[in-house]
Amino acid sequence: MYKTIFTLFAFCFAPLSFAQSCENNANALVARYTVETHNARGDQQKLLELWRNERVVAYRYPQTQITEAWEQVNTSLIKPTRYFDAHARAIEYQPGEKVHGKSETNWSFRNQLFSDELIATMTETSRTGSGCNTLITFEREDNGTRITLIWQPALKLATSFKAESAHQSVHWTLTNTEFDKQQIEQFFAARYAYQSTDFADIGDDHTDPFLTRMVHQGFIEKGASGYYNSDGDALQGGHQH
Repeated sequence: MYKTIFTLFAFCFAPLSFAQSCENNANALVARYTVETHNARGDQQKLLELWRNERVVAYRYPQTQITEAWEQVNTSLIKPTRYFDAHARAIEYQPGEKVHGKSETNWSFRNQLFSDELIATMTETSRTGSGCNTLITFEREDNGTRITLIWQPALKLATSFKAESAHQSVHWTLTNTEFDKQQIEQFFAARYAYQSTDFADIGDDHTDPFLTRMVHQGFIEKGASGYYNSDGDALQGGHQH
């Protein structure tokens, strides 16, 4: 009888524990992508890393040694920070402050790379797996561009994204996912230790060679769009995936 009761107890609480495990993994992970672009100018392959630690998310661009990070202060405020890893320097913005003319308000876009709003406009075409391993394929046709997204809802993570038109194709491929909490915390802690400058103070400081160089190179530029490609370069008129 005791064995039967124990079995029923385990059965009743197993789904909850399983769901919590999925959620915990989604909140703290590092996902690495290759981004392949094919067009008339040739073929390119870049790397992009997505780091999550609860209410903080970061995109690391290995090519330029730049990390873009965002902290969810509350449901309506997001605090951006840009880390220059090669120089151990950071530029901080205040929550709600406009970065390159735009305030950060869409947490799902930053946290997931592909926003809830975008996914809501797409059509589900297939579903495989179950539980944490469920994969959903979404598709959409947009001004001659066919978009295909393979989505892992339990982790709020894309495993594949394709945008194909007559002139260009872009393919994101998830190559690796890790859930090592210590590694993730060390990643963010290393950047929190950088020498930091508030964006509002940059215009007043004409003596810092690093800030002067970054402004001249366009990495600190009020006229840029605020969106960055897989190389970490500012995109004019950038779009939200």
